[in-house]
Amino acid sequence: MDAIEVDERDSTWEDHHPHFRVYVQERSGDSYSTETVDLFDADVLQAIDWAQRAVASRTDAVWALALVGRDSRALRGLTWLVGMDANDPPSDEHEIDLRLRMATRATRPVGVPSRDQWEPDRSAAAVVHANPWFTVTETIDDTDRSWFRLRSSDSVIVAASIGERLVFVHGVRDTTGPEPRYELPSGAIDPDDDSAAGAAARELLEETGAVCDELVQVGTFVAEPGVSDVRTHVFVGNVAEHRGAALEPGEDWTTVELGPDEVDAAIAAGTITDGATLAALLFVRRR
Repeated sequence: MDAIEVDERDSTWEDHHPHFRVYVQERSGDSYSTETVDLFDADVLQAIDWAQRAVASRTDAVWALALVGRDSRALRGLTWLVGMDANDPPSDEHEIDLRLRMATRATRPVGVPSRDQWEPDRSAAAVVHANPWFTVTETIDDTDRSWFRLRSSDSVIVAASIGERLVFVHGVRDTTGPEPRYELPSGAIDPDDDSAAGAAARELLEETGAVCDELVQVGTFVAEPGVSDVRTHVFVGNVAEHRGAALEPGEDWTTVELGPDEVDAAIAAGTITDGATLAALLFVRRR
C-alpha cells in the first residue's frame, strides 16, 4: 500500500449515497457459484457487516465488496473495495494477496461495532474484533451503553509434580514488565484436542517436555467474570518422563522445579503474579 499526502480541495464533487455491490460466492468444484446483491443507503461498515452475515452460515463461502459507478461513457462498472470476484484468476501479486485475505476473512471476520451494523439487532452481540485466539463482542443496552465481552475456548493449567516439587515455566511476558516470572504450564483447549485432559497433556509437553502417566482434574475457575465466561480447568499429575519441549514463537520459557517453600517465597517476592497459577495452587493445596 502507498500513502501520498494530497490537497483536500483536489476533488470536484462528493456523493453521500454510495451504491455498493456484494458478491457472495460459494465454492462449487473448481469455480464459485455467485450471488450478487446491491446495497443502498448504507456506509461501508454496514455493507461489510451485511456481507459477513450473508456468508456466515455457508460452507466454504467468501465475500467481496465493490462500489458501483459509471464511467465517462455512462457504462456501469465496479471499483473493488474489499476482495475481488473469486472466479477471476489473479493477474498479479496484489490480486493473489486479495484472494488469500478473502479466504482468511471466512474464519476471522472484520470487527463491526453494533452501532455500525446493517439494521442492527441491538440485543445481539456483534463481533468487533477477531483473531485466531479470541474474539471481542459488543452489545448495547436500553440506555445506549456498550458492553464488551471476550470470547474464546476454555483453557487448562497443569500442576505437574516431581516428588514435592512442581514444574514451572520461567520467563518474561511483555504485558507484565521486564522481570521474569514463574507460571504453571497452561494454554487454550484447541479444536483438535480430544478432551481437556488431552489439552493439558499437550500444553505440559510443549512448554516443559514433561509427561505424566495420568492427569486428574481437581477444579475449574473463571478468571475474569467481568469480561469473559472462559473457564480454566486445573489438572494435577506426577511426571513420569521428560522429552523435548516444543515452544511456540514468543514463548521464551525455561523449565524449573520449585518446592513448597520456594513457591511461597516466589509469591511473597512478587515473581508469581499470574492469577491462573495462584488459583491453581490453591486447588492443589486443598487436595
